[in-house]
Amino acid sequence: MQAAAFCVGGRIRAVYDVPVEKSRLMEFLANPKTFERYMPHVNAVRPHGESQDGRPLYEWEYEIPMPLAAPIKLRILTQYRKEGDTFYHSALRNGQPNMMDCSLAFEAIAPEQTFVTMDLTIELHRQSGAELHPLGALMGEAFMSAQMKSKMQSIATQFLQNAVGALARCEAAKNS
Repeated sequence: MQAAAFCVGGRIRAVYDVPVEKSRLMEFLANPKTFERYMPHVNAVRPHGESQDGRPLYEWEYEIPMPLAAPIKLRILTQYRKEGDTFYHSALRNGQPNMMDCSLAFEAIAPEQTFVTMDLTIELHRQSGAELHPLGALMGEAFMSAQMKSKMQSIATQFLQNAVGALARCEAAKNS
């Protein structure tokens, strides 16, 4: 990949208080299909073999709506790993123009209460802003990055709300 002249990105950290027991929540969120089903703008999370060190690879497919322009379609290849009470999806640093690093850390607070800390970083590298949006060069990297960060925060919040709601429905169905 050539050096990109236009880079847009965002990084968020969000801590959520989730009324679900830690091991149930971790099991539910360990499944990459949970992201596909409940994270806005994620169309697919597909298994893509294994990395050189034997870790599972996943291809994430996003479709990001853009104001006054066609949606941006992204594909990002990530490696999955679990360390203790934290899950990681990290983009392979192999020249991809789209990068994502996501971690979910779980901390039990009470028997039916878990803190989830989500760290999410997304970077898009292009030759020009016009590759991301027709007005990209005018809007500039800083403005587009600020907009991206704001959108990432709302997507992360909506994802956890959707996933926790789905888990609660599953639990209620089991108990009925």
